[in-house]
Amino acid sequence: MANILDVGLMNQGRPPYYSLPTDTEPTKGLYIDILDEIGRKIGIEFRYLFLPQARIRHLMNHYRLDVEPGIAEEWRIEPAELENSIYSRSILTSSEVVVYNPKRVQKPINRNTFNALTSCSVLGFSKLNLATGKEVKSQDVLTELQIFKLLQNQRCDFAVFPEDVIASKLVNSGLMATDSIHVFSLKLRLTNQHLGLLPSINTAIDNMVKSGVMANIIIKHRGLNE
Repeated sequence: MANILDVGLMNQGRPPYYSLPTDTEPTKGLYIDILDEIGRKIGIEFRYLFLPQARIRHLMNHYRLDVEPGIAEEWRIEPAELENSIYSRSILTSSEVVVYNPKRVQKPINRNTFNALTSCSVLGFSKLNLATGKEVKSQDVLTELQIFKLLQNQRCDFAVFPEDVIASKLVNSGLMATDSIHVFSLKLRLTNQHLGLLPSINTAIDNMVKSGVMANIIIKHRGLNE
């Protein structure tokens, strides 16, 4: 059994999921607390590496990273990903919303409103048609901060964000968000070379849920219960 598993995290902070480490503070957040607790229970260490999202997917495909946390299975559908990925029990759910600039989007808003408009997304993120759920093309950038600026400057029409990530950033931004358009079940994605670890990881997750530890972690970072 491996004692250390390398975890790929996007190289920008995504509170409440995780923060970037500093010279004096390690990374913190929802994913970090969940993974560290699992690690304590099953006797492994998770090592956090901060990389561009597209790089994380590439390295996972070539078995050079071990874990990608907070992933819905429907986001990873490339042939290599289907072949080499295994998934844990769900660790939490993510409510996704559409963020847009009201200067560019006419009301009333519904799901079909955005199908003819230009979206922007982080390179390496899955891009799903809001109506069909199929992958579509979009304007790719490197960070969510860049997306936010593009929306504010009316350079793209909309972007899909986890409500967790975007809620606090909308205040006084000039941008608006729809109600939830989809709720995803987020899991730990591991490469299939760690299939032997999966039962222990799933048992640890189950025990965290039953004991209330998982709920306490989620409340700590989200302020609400799953």
